[in-house]
Amino acid sequence: MEAIITRKYQALSRSLNERQRRLWAAAEVMSLGYGGLAIVSRTTSISHVTIRQGIRELEEEWHLPPE
Repeated sequence: MEAIITRKYQALSRSLNERQRRLWAAAEVMSLGYGGLAIVSRTTSISHVTIRQGIRELEEEWHLPPE
């Protein structure tokens, strides 16, 4: 699992800005479920705080009222 995440991150990281990187990491964590935060943080060196911020951003976007 960690090798797959590492390969994906290496393939994308140079093309992503900070927000995109944070949201990508958050989406990976959410797809993995329990333990995902530790795995993604360890394999990408993105901090837990940054990933949690991305998770909050994604959750807020899901709850936006239709306009």
